[in-house]
Amino acid sequence: MADSTDAQSSDAVPTYEQERSRLAPLLPDMTSGAGSRNAHREEMMYSPLVSLAVKHAVDYDQHAGKDSTQSVTEQVQSLSLEGLPQIYPQYATLGCSIGQDDGGIGHREPIMLNTNSPASTFICGSQGSGKSYTLACMMENCILKDEQLGTLVSPLVGLVFHYDVDSGNNIAEVASLCSRGIKVKVLVSRTNYHRLKAAYEANAGEHSANLSVQPLLLQDHQLTNERMQRMMSMSENEGKTPLYMDVIMRILRDMALDPAPFSMAMFEALVALQTFDRVQENFLKQRIDLLKSFCASGARSYHNRALENARGQAARAIINSHPPIPEHNVLEIEPGTLTIIDLSDPSIGTSTACMLFDICLSIAKEKPITSGLVIALDEAHKYIDSCSAATTFTNSLLTTIREQRHKGVRVVIATQEPTISEKLLDLCSVTIVHRFTSPEWFQTLKRHLSGCSESTRSAEEQAALFKRIVGLGQGESLVFSPSSYVRVREEREVQVVGKLGDGVLRMKTRPRVGVDGGRSVMAVKGAWKG
Repeated sequence: MADSTDAQSSDAVPTYEQERSRLAPLLPDMTSGAGSRNAHREEMMYSPLVSLAVKHAVDYDQHAGKDSTQSVTEQVQSLSLEGLPQIYPQYATLGCSIGQDDGGIGHREPIMLNTNSPASTFICGSQGSGKSYTLACMMENCILKDEQLGTLVSPLVGLVFHYDVDSGNNIAEVASLCSRGIKVKVLVSRTNYHRLKAAYEANAGEHSANLSVQPLLLQDHQLTNERMQRMMSMSENEGKTPLYMDVIMRILRDMALDPAPFSMAMFEALVALQTFDRVQENFLKQRIDLLKSFCASGARSYHNRALENARGQAARAIINSHPPIPEHNVLEIEPGTLTIIDLSDPSIGTSTACMLFDICLSIAKEKPITSGLVIALDEAHKYIDSCSAATTFTNSLLTTIREQRHKGVRVVIATQEPTISEKLLDLCSVTIVHRFTSPEWFQTLKRHLSGCSESTRSAEEQAALFKRIVGLGQGESLVFSPSSYVRVREEREVQVVGKLGDGVLRMKTRPRVGVDGGRSVMAVKGAWKG
């Protein structure tokens, strides 16, 4: 009996070969899984930048063998840019390599932006070095269908954040895309509507039919509980929560129990029933006035009340000349169009601007966009500072970058100072460094860019790289992008593509195909501007 039990126990234990056979379906082979050919192709598919040589090498690899009667030369020549390669179905020229042949990157090799794959880009450099120009070229690549640039099967949706603390005549440079037939919508504060409308329309000139300037006014249904808390809890004293917020939070919680959409009129009525001391009441009034100035229903009630109290035709005429109050959702965005949120306004500080940018970002991401969304921050150093609202906005951008592949979102940040957020530097898949002369900025880049740190191990190497950055011409840049496939080398008569890795690519940004909206203002108008 014992012998029988031992035999059964022995039979129940699988052999090595039996277990290996059972696990075989889970084990990757040469056609699937990490390290395989398919995984390598998927890695190439997500390459943020790609050289034209890599693209053609990939095209040849896909098409070779389809017609055995063709020579290799004939097969390569037969590949048309009008086709839709499986790996790079859409792409556009960003610039060209201007360094000497370095590890498979030839001189004047075209560098393409892969507009099919979500990626994030950080652009930095001193004023006039070409960073806003590069950002505008990237936006052209993502939105504009132009065979001269490349292939764009499915145009993206463009969303740009702009804020000018000087409140001068500086408008968002990317607005000049209207010169190429792209529909551009600019959303501004009501208090600076007339000045910015005139500035943008003057910049558009004969192309102003493609441009519309509207007040940034949110609809009541867009004012969720979370957004209301953000708008009401901001304090001018950083780190301090206003005393009235306990009451506001209770009102918002009670309103959240109602299945009906949020109502600004109901919120005001409930607040009016509460009792506050004079200091709290003054602060609360300021916050509600700010809220209503960016809320369509609030702006409408203010306008109607002003008309009722107006005395005489002259007063009524002034009120009727106030900015329009759109009935529709001004943040409705469509593929192939560009929306600019420009909150340049002497009455709006960086805290308020960042808070509104953050809310607009969350609204833009709410609705799935099949073609993809490209979000750009122009002159980010002018509003991304140390205030809590800027920190919150930065954290939202970081979350967006982390989720970019799942959401189909691209993020492009242009700033003078790379020090605005070292976390953004860490997460961005491409860093484009234009000319600057600050040793502090260089130290920041050295700590956070693999290509920069690998090539600056000694003091001499650091000095050499810094000298390269200082010596860059206008529109020239050093590109750091470890995951970008830009190298091609010959191995046994076969083209092998490779990543930039810890290397550095020196690039010259291509000329704009639209009107350059960011030319420097010269003393002599007829002088050459470069």
